[in-house]
Amino acid sequence: MQASNAPFISVVMCTYNGEKFIDEQVQSILQQTWQNMELIIVDDCSTDSTWQKLQQWQQQSTLVKLHRNAHNLGYNKNFEYAIQLAAGDLIALSDQDDIWLSEKLERLVPCFNDAQTVLAHSRSVRLENGKLDFHKVSLQHQFSGNDTRRLLFFNQMMGHDAMFRRSLVQHIVPIPERMSYDWWIAVVATCYGNIAAVPDFLVHHRIHGSNNFFSSGAASKKKELDLDETLRLFDTIPAMNERTHRHIHQLLQFLDVQNSSAHPPFNCGFFRFLLKNRQVIFGHKRRLLPIVSHVKNAMRYAKTSFRGKGISI
Repeated sequence: MQASNAPFISVVMCTYNGEKFIDEQVQSILQQTWQNMELIIVDDCSTDSTWQKLQQWQQQSTLVKLHRNAHNLGYNKNFEYAIQLAAGDLIALSDQDDIWLSEKLERLVPCFNDAQTVLAHSRSVRLENGKLDFHKVSLQHQFSGNDTRRLLFFNQMMGHDAMFRRSLVQHIVPIPERMSYDWWIAVVATCYGNIAAVPDFLVHHRIHGSNNFFSSGAASKKKELDLDETLRLFDTIPAMNERTHRHIHQLLQFLDVQNSSAHPPFNCGFFRFLLKNRQVIFGHKRRLLPIVSHVKNAMRYAKTSFRGKGISI
């Protein structure tokens, strides 16, 4: 039984043409062991049966609160609007096509007993063609703490794993156009407090052809900001500390050189910078021989142009 002063959680889901998997995900959320919650769903003008399915769920559960946009906002702006509707002390983000384990919310809540924790995240396992694939996630360490520099080169936190304090919303919005919304939230969180990590696999993250950020098509990649554009937006966060600002400015100097050519020559200075900062930049990679992996990655990026690659570097 939950205590009478248990935090109220807003689970926020954005939907668009998700009829194939929406029922399974909504059911997994409504079956959470933590029931002091609301499920806010904002539909972005779906043209399939998603909205009709959601209306049926609203009739079945008072926890479900539906909103439908008058016109299509797009993924980021829809999430930005949705999180501002949340009434909860804590906000958990949900994709429309995953499956949550029943204890997901309950396992994340205790992280917020620490007043310095503004965001907590679990782990997720890929669900593809009906099978769970732990390989990719086994190759990465989970981020925790507040060293923003460790998040600048790679997006290391998925939105569907995250829960954060409602007080963080004022610092999150507006979410920049074409920014990976979960990357933005994670970086902002490190500037205003700590991120806590729960090592449990609490989400089955479904991979399929319609995923927004898993399409390999050129059109989807054009929607993403390049790394230098992303860093310049991170650099505008008011509460970012001076050490991180310096790190960003050093990275941008090198990226400007790398991006001046489609096939830049090997940049010795960039290689030395990457190797010197290897624990910050590549420390999330779980490898048997970390130094070998760090050297190989530093060599690779020291001769890479980052133009037109989005977050897929």
